[in-house]
Amino acid sequence: MTALISFIHTCFMRSYRYGPPTFVFILGILFVYSVVPNPVMASYAFSTIFLFIVSAVIGYTLIDIETVNQESVTLLHSGSLLKLYISKLLYSWLFSIPLALYAILFPAIFHKFDRNPSLEELGMSFIYHIAAAWLGVALACWFSSKFIRSRVMSFLMLGLLIVITLSVQGIEDRLPGDLKSAVILFPPLNSIINVLFDYESATLFSKLSVVGASLLYGTIIAVLFLLMLNKRKLDSSH
Repeated sequence: MTALISFIHTCFMRSYRYGPPTFVFILGILFVYSVVPNPVMASYAFSTIFLFIVSAVIGYTLIDIETVNQESVTLLHSGSLLKLYISKLLYSWLFSIPLALYAILFPAIFHKFDRNPSLEELGMSFIYHIAAAWLGVALACWFSSKFIRSRVMSFLMLGLLIVITLSVQGIEDRLPGDLKSAVILFPPLNSIINVLFDYESATLFSKLSVVGASLLYGTIIAVLFLLMLNKRKLDSSH
């Protein structure tokens, strides 16, 4: 698995497809913190949303990083389609970790806040960032060319899903009372953002449960993606 992830890393670096989303994220954080001072956890709420979007784009880009012929060769070496795509998902998530560290440490080190954040705030904010990144990666894999041939259509659909994810609170407010529970079907990014905005008054359970919910939701949809991918492969082999 390690060798496969290393190979995917080499392919991704050589493709330079990491450039646009990475540079947009770096420059976006620089721009946001060009004005000081900023509230600590509210600022981290923004960068969490930003990283969610960028991670989704990275996952979308990386899930189909290889050509059909190249993927066939890689599949022979990896020995398993599931192993190959698990490695792609894990690498996409791992790629977001340095971006999360940058989003957490840059404003703290260069005094961009109205006060110094505590170690707990830094640690929990980092966890929220990587949980949101995993959510973005897991959502993006469903827009692979294996399922949607048109790259333009798949990208537009991913963009629509991102907008819906960011609008969950507004959607919930407009739903009738007996349908409000349906929002549980939407990605739980909004739960993380709410905790970040109300961090001081949030309970320990709510602080941790939103992380678990995001990781669990992302894992479930990633597993469903892998099962669907494997089923399509089995169907095509008959």
